[in-house]
Amino acid sequence: MELRPRVCAAIIRDEKILMVFQDHPLENRSFWTLPGGGVEAGETNEEAVIREVKEEVCLNGKAERLLFEAEYSLGPDYCYLVTVDAKEEAHLGVDPELSADEQVLKGIAWFTLEEKKNDLQVSRVIACL
Repeated sequence: MELRPRVCAAIIRDEKILMVFQDHPLENRSFWTLPGGGVEAGETNEEAVIREVKEEVCLNGKAERLLFEAEYSLGPDYCYLVTVDAKEEAHLGVDPELSADEQVLKGIAWFTLEEKKNDLQVSRVIACL
């Protein structure tokens, strides 16, 4: 299998972190995760994380700094602290690589850092803040 780096965004507002709900019925799994996805050819990690934020939660962001690097099944996973305009509201976006009936993004929500302190990604974010 080809290695594909991925990125994710920690978007924090008022001690809350924005997460997306993914439902993968064919794999019989669903979960909350940070907005993110694969880095495309010719794209920097920072460009990728800003694109993913726009696609998944419809926000314009700025990658402030790398928080941590982890591994996932296809390679490295980079998590960035991303700031967004406080006046912008997040909305559920789409995965442009999937057709309308194949979409796995099913919801978005702001969770307090305390609520998600035991989530693997969020616990790493908290440790880096």
